[in-house]
Amino acid sequence: MPIEQQLEIAQLLARFKLQVKRTLAQSVDLEKLTRDPAYARQRLAEIEEDAADEGLLVMVLRLRDLLLPPASPPAAELAPAIPTTPAAAPTVNSKETRNYLMGARAW
Repeated sequence: MPIEQQLEIAQLLARFKLQVKRTLAQSVDLEKLTRDPAYARQRLAEIEEDAADEGLLVMVLRLRDLLLPPASPPAAELAPAIPTTPAAAPTVNSKETRNYLMGARAW
């Protein structure tokens, strides 16, 4: 991670901690927030619920994107919908498929 990005994250965390203290009179453990995903998810959700300031909500969203890994897609999205191997694809002359080369009277 480039040093500029590290400094940007550190500055965002500092602003977040001060804003939470000012607006909600609560404290945030930055060490735990950056290292413990369960704590980060819970604490960010709590602050999101209590926040009445748009700037604080934007910070919560930015920190959630930076600190928490994205949710893994469901297994249905991971499996290919269409078979990719020619052996798995049905053949043109199988009984299940109809031959429409001569129109509706090809039967």
